[in-house]
Amino acid sequence: MPISYCVSAKKASVVVESVVGNFTGHENVNLIVARGNRIDVQLVSPEGLKNVCEIPIYGQVLTIALVKCKRDKRHSLIVVTEKWHMAILAYRDGKVVTRAAGCIADPTGRATDNLFSLTIHRNGLIAIRAFEGSVKMIQWESGTDLRHFNVRFDYPNVSDFKFVDTGEDDVYRVAFIYDDDHGKHLQFSDLNMHDKEFRTYSRQASIAADSSVLIPVPHAIGGVIVLGSNSVLYKPNDNLGEVVPYTCSLLENTTFTCHGIVDASGERFLLSDTDGRLLMLLLNVTESQSGYTVKEMRIDYLGETSIADSINYIDNGVVFVGSRLGDSQLIRLMTEPNGGSYSVILETYSNIGPIRDMVMVESDGQPQLVTCTGADKDGSLRVIRNGIGIDELASVDLAGVVGIFPIRLDSNADNYVIVSLSDETHVLQITGEELEDVKLLEINTDLPTIFASTLFGPNDSGIILQATEKQIRLMSSSGLSKFWEPTNGEIISKVSVNAANGQIVLAARDTVYLLTCIVDEMGALDIQLTAEKKFENEIACLDLSNEGDDPNNKATFLVLAFWSTFAMEVIQLPDLITVCHTDLPTKIIPRSIIATCIEEVHYLLVAFGDGALVYYVFDIKTGTHGEPKKSNVGTRPPSLHRVRNKNRQHLFVCSDRPVIIFSASKKLVFSNVNVKLVDTVCSLSSSAYRDCLVISDGNSMVFGTVDDIQKIHVRSIPMGESVLRIAYQKSTSTYGVCSNRTESKAERVFASKNALVTSQSRPKVASTRADMDESPPNTTSSFMVLDQNTFQVLHSHEFGPWETALSCISGQFTNDSSTYYVVGTGLIYPDETETKIGRIVVFEVDDVERSKLRRVHELVVRGSPLAIRILNGKLVAAINSSIRLFEWTTDKELRLECSSFNHVIALDLKVMNEEVAVADVMRSVSLLSYRMLEGNFEEVAKDWNSQWMVTCEFITAESILGGEAHLNLFTVEVDKTRPITDDGRYVLEPTGYWYLGELPKVMTRSTLVIQPEDSIIQYSQPIMFGTNQGTIGMIVQIDDKWKKFLIAIEKAIADSVKNCMHIEHSSYRTFVFQKRAEPPSGFVDGDLVESILDMDRSVAMDILSKVSDKGWDPSLPRDPVEILKVIEDLARMH
Repeated sequence: MPISYCVSAKKASVVVESVVGNFTGHENVNLIVARGNRIDVQLVSPEGLKNVCEIPIYGQVLTIALVKCKRDKRHSLIVVTEKWHMAILAYRDGKVVTRAAGCIADPTGRATDNLFSLTIHRNGLIAIRAFEGSVKMIQWESGTDLRHFNVRFDYPNVSDFKFVDTGEDDVYRVAFIYDDDHGKHLQFSDLNMHDKEFRTYSRQASIAADSSVLIPVPHAIGGVIVLGSNSVLYKPNDNLGEVVPYTCSLLENTTFTCHGIVDASGERFLLSDTDGRLLMLLLNVTESQSGYTVKEMRIDYLGETSIADSINYIDNGVVFVGSRLGDSQLIRLMTEPNGGSYSVILETYSNIGPIRDMVMVESDGQPQLVTCTGADKDGSLRVIRNGIGIDELASVDLAGVVGIFPIRLDSNADNYVIVSLSDETHVLQITGEELEDVKLLEINTDLPTIFASTLFGPNDSGIILQATEKQIRLMSSSGLSKFWEPTNGEIISKVSVNAANGQIVLAARDTVYLLTCIVDEMGALDIQLTAEKKFENEIACLDLSNEGDDPNNKATFLVLAFWSTFAMEVIQLPDLITVCHTDLPTKIIPRSIIATCIEEVHYLLVAFGDGALVYYVFDIKTGTHGEPKKSNVGTRPPSLHRVRNKNRQHLFVCSDRPVIIFSASKKLVFSNVNVKLVDTVCSLSSSAYRDCLVISDGNSMVFGTVDDIQKIHVRSIPMGESVLRIAYQKSTSTYGVCSNRTESKAERVFASKNALVTSQSRPKVASTRADMDESPPNTTSSFMVLDQNTFQVLHSHEFGPWETALSCISGQFTNDSSTYYVVGTGLIYPDETETKIGRIVVFEVDDVERSKLRRVHELVVRGSPLAIRILNGKLVAAINSSIRLFEWTTDKELRLECSSFNHVIALDLKVMNEEVAVADVMRSVSLLSYRMLEGNFEEVAKDWNSQWMVTCEFITAESILGGEAHLNLFTVEVDKTRPITDDGRYVLEPTGYWYLGELPKVMTRSTLVIQPEDSIIQYSQPIMFGTNQGTIGMIVQIDDKWKKFLIAIEKAIADSVKNCMHIEHSSYRTFVFQKRAEPPSGFVDGDLVESILDMDRSVAMDILSKVSDKGWDPSLPRDPVEILKVIEDLARMH
């Protein structure tokens, strides 16, 4: 049986919590951000935020906090996970160490429904309210154990719970908000450490009913601030101080999401709300003999940010805004307004979570994932692709281009482009955005140009080099020139130049010439032959380089490959001595070669005529290299080019599958480019086209900018409202998107209101809730049609009051050539537990005028169509507790054919052939089969375990992957060894259990990366999933013969690398559902396996040498080097 290999293609991006303190040193200021199962530690410096380290966590981070014990000069970091594991971490000698760790779960306790709270007393006592009826107190100063005790706490409906700073280390006063039959109250209680019980100190009865958040104010001011939807209240520590209320227009119906302190004194606080408003709360404090007194409060508007879940004032007006629903931001507070805002964004950190839905689309021959991301004003579509985009700035129709060379003549920017065709050369002058064909100096335009460049200086040398098949030309802007030709009149075939130092190496058949260009003090030009060498075979390609591949330093070696011997040599300069000879691993002619250095690692890369590319790690000190690694980059001969992007050098592979090669964690990454064909390329930076590339596909030249060079590229399309579902329609090149917009006091740009054409409809039934129609909600649901390329909203169809779009697909019905969008809606009233009325609406987009959306048909149903799919040209829908199949009639209407009712609430369904997988809210998954001849559904098998499902997907027609609400994944398969009922129903037998640690929201059978043909390890059935934390994950099936191999590697790494939470990897990945626990099985942790690629090689080799090979298939590799190659292969799948 195959094993499921689960790995993150893109790690979690949602910010769970963030803190600022002195973690890496008592004088260092650190921003620490928790995302999913990792924590990023950054150092605040004058140049900005610098990454210090990433802390992997065995668990989903619930919260983090900083604590400083009396004897400590720096902070320690508290981490609590969803499984109630807790650790206290410190940074010592450049690494993270665990000072204490343990489990804080109460075996008999029930987790609180509405509040988890961690608060820290001034002397380091930690209070955690996580379980009903008690508060856990943790006394820790040193040692590895977390000593704790429980204090009884029976108050109902607690909204917030915090320690109050009284200024005394031995007074443990807490403040909390609770409500009972008499209203909402604020209470102060003191903890008696001897009796371990709370004793009431004071109580503020009947505070505002909307009060929900407590902000402790540091001593010497003390007390707490109470935040509500319409008011703010300050309550001092003692019973004698006056309560200070405050309200203003800014507080009208406001829901606060987070707060952060600005001053250590506690006079200023930053607040954020669900509208993304950034507010400043100021306390007007007076000082007297009795202490400090708060006289009044004021709230000022500072600007708009993402909807914040964590806000931290760093220093000098710089604030970090961490968000779950939108992009996180680094902003600066200003003293003067700019457009009504007192803040400016310094940096944005992309967040693709929470992911609500996603669809895989092929664009320009490359797959890309489009997700419904975020919520409310931060709702957006994200286009995710494993590749790099080139955004076109301008194009020139010019066929037959074989070479492009930028020239910078007497200018600080490129002002000419020399363009070589197959039989001639053109010189294009760049004037602004215009290009003009001109004559320049003595450039030979009658022959194609092999190479051209400005020599010696970036802008003021005024010297141009041109190489043709006949000669080398050196020309200056003063009119002087110098030519050089091979003495025997041979044809020059290959040229490489170090322009900054005037070094030229060229090949003429089997001879290499090393030339040096010279300019004397009078400006006279000369080309000197420094060395030449005749080889036994004709030279196919060559390249000049040096240590670090620095273009400003002299070239110190030459690398070349031969036509007939299929060999490569490294040649030392200037004496042309061979220091390394290598037989290439293929008998295909090499066509291009480059020696480069990326992230301080030297590489030799050779491209071959069949589209293959081989690269070696090269030791420049010893002249030796490692084992070759191969990748296919096309089907035609590729060419390798150095390009620069944002002051960093990368490699561009020109082919029919163009690729940019860059490095991540000192490993080469091959990233596809979103164009179909590139013949040649060059970097260009002119006055109008800064930091761009010029590419040619043989028909035209395109000037374009390059996306950020990274493995996964994300493009954001802001929608200004919650986007819930998405479908793609290839025939009209459109997306169908379901959304909800919520009207707000603030000015908002809603995508659904900016459509070219709008329409609306409501269910054609008499309203069952006339009372609700009298007070319509402030939320409106719409179905939008967007252009595939521009994402312009072509049409927006608005549904009726209380009606929400819940599902949508694009598909065709039997005997109908048209393609339709089908949308499922439900009338969701706030006082109803189950939807009673819904409808299925069929839309058609006009093929010519795509802004026209025709409502072809609508069908009222009893319930909400939570999921809809096309099954053999018919529509299958999950409607509340039923699965219903509709056929499409010749009258273009949906007619019910059959139903299945054995469900509680069917949340999701997937289709494969005639099979339907159903995910039920409580009854796990079941497998239905549509019997066409009988015209009904048959329940083939079901999982009899109770699982609270969220989504599911077919692995094969008889095995299913499920994602459930307790952050777990599992797999089931039809067990045909025995039917459990007389009518032949089978069991869906569990074959795998795994704790993911994030909520899997959507699954789809797709992949962003085509499986390389030369992979050592093959996989099948790729499934991608998206989570609430913004993770894009991938699960593939790997053949059973690799099962023990992968499990052994996983165990070896887990045993060797101890996690900071001090728990076993198997404990971390244990499937937990209520009181039931299942050990991890049927899955391999790809993130853990591939983490070895980020380790020092000697450490990795040591770990892999300890892998137990007991029970392995004899054909599998056992050598650590070969095992590492397999892991590198696995990493290529995403």
